[in-house]
Amino acid sequence: MSDSDIRDRVRPAQPNPWDADAEVGHSDIRTPNIGFTSAAQWGLASLLIGCTLLIAGCVVLAFNVLLFRGGPAGIPASLAFAGGLIGTMVVAALGLASLLFGARSWQQAYGVGSSPALGVAGVAASFAGLVTWLIAAIDLIMILYSFN
Repeated sequence: MSDSDIRDRVRPAQPNPWDADAEVGHSDIRTPNIGFTSAAQWGLASLLIGCTLLIAGCVVLAFNVLLFRGGPAGIPASLAFAGGLIGTMVVAALGLASLLFGARSWQQAYGVGSSPALGVAGVAASFAGLVTWLIAAIDLIMILYSFN
């Protein structure tokens, strides 16, 4: 055999994947879920609550500075301490619920084959907001405790 025999030989045509011989049914076609699925709704709720917690934590930190510098002028300290403790616990529970909303969104998005972007963003924003809120809440409780 010479080199020209190898080069001159025609290869058989490759099969085209678009020209499949088998019949394809509607159950074989998987389309991505688009639209506002329940996973997106859970993720959006988590994202909005997380961002709200982040903003609220920053506002409470600014309030803490003003409260610390101004003192308890005319504020009933024991009532303020009880209200601050209850309020910070309720908002922290809301932050934990927001983390769970984001995790649920993430799980549902993978289950139905849609994008988990809102769930991931919701978890990240909720985690950042919860950490910020806990820092501000601990600072508020310590300031209110020092007034007693």
